[in-house]
Amino acid sequence: MDQHTKISRVFLKHNVRQAHLVSYLNKAGIVFSPASLSRVKRAGLWPKHCDKTRIKQLIETFLAELGASQSELDDLWGWYDATEDQPAEPEINPEPEDKDDLEPEMLSGHAKQFFKLRTHPFENEIFSETDVFLIDSYRLVLEEMLSAASAGSMTALIGECGAGKTIMRRAFIHRVQQDNQEIIVIEPARLDVKKVTAESLSLSICRALSIPNKHSAEDRDAAIEEALIKSANNGHLHLIVIEEAHLLTTDVIKLLKRIWELTSGFKRVIGILLIGQTELVKKLSSQDLREFTWRCSQIEMKPLGLNTAQYIRHKFSCIGVDADSIFTEDAFDSIYEHCKGRVKRGLGLGEGNLDKSYPLRVNHIVVKCLNLAAQVAEPKVTAQIVEKV
Repeated sequence: MDQHTKISRVFLKHNVRQAHLVSYLNKAGIVFSPASLSRVKRAGLWPKHCDKTRIKQLIETFLAELGASQSELDDLWGWYDATEDQPAEPEINPEPEDKDDLEPEMLSGHAKQFFKLRTHPFENEIFSETDVFLIDSYRLVLEEMLSAASAGSMTALIGECGAGKTIMRRAFIHRVQQDNQEIIVIEPARLDVKKVTAESLSLSICRALSIPNKHSAEDRDAAIEEALIKSANNGHLHLIVIEEAHLLTTDVIKLLKRIWELTSGFKRVIGILLIGQTELVKKLSSQDLREFTWRCSQIEMKPLGLNTAQYIRHKFSCIGVDADSIFTEDAFDSIYEHCKGRVKRGLGLGEGNLDKSYPLRVNHIVVKCLNLAAQVAEPKVTAQIVEKV
């Protein structure tokens, strides 16, 4: 189970800049590098020769001046599980600032040569399940997908562009093929999801269950119901999976509910899994789809958050490279800081951080850092390099 230090969450909550804290320590006569502070914050690892008691006192004083509560300071040096509930900050109609996404940049040949990378760490890099970076929240997504099939439920997986939804779908399909062969996955073959219709849904079910072509829609619908019930009675589970579901029409979503209502006795014979971007939330909140929405559980793809450094290390290890030989400790933290946006919390409440550390965004930042470091012949990506991209 993932664990994190208490101090890392306090840093995150109060938007602590490590460079400011290091400067504060230096002014107090303590020589403490950004890399050492990063190791303390991330893993609770202290340098062998340092005045730990004095440094702790100074850090607590620094955090208190930034507004850290006494309860936060009393338990500052402990640990907790990533799944432990954290108190949420009050929000009133939070509105993300209109901030353009990073312009994608190709990893230059010079950067590959400079850092001795045989291949791109973020392109065509998934060849097996071990290449998929899984944290607790991602494992929960996979379990929810399997549950949608085994329980015959309706589930919507929702996430920002680049949050890893497609990778989760691929991991789910792989797991079905390896360990859950009783599940029959049904995916409409239309490349343009906007053009998915009642007919294309029916044809996809016919194709998956090897139902012969029928001359009329009524005959085809009757054959589908009969085949689904027979297949379910033979021990099979069925799941319709539709990616880019935010592009589906209201009529098609209503039709999915009617398909989902097919039963064999008390047992549902098919589940529904919709995968889409955040626009799907708005679509499902419409009055026209309330009957679908009331019965559909919604799960969200979370950002990497404090697992950002672990994610980068994983991606480089998949191509046989030690990320710590390329990035300094403080660079990992700076990359995570670079992923944060600003969110307006409403009148009188000021602004806060918006975590946008989704895999695609992290990938773009890392590539820009590698290109810049190679360009200036910097042997490692440092926090200073990250701040310049």
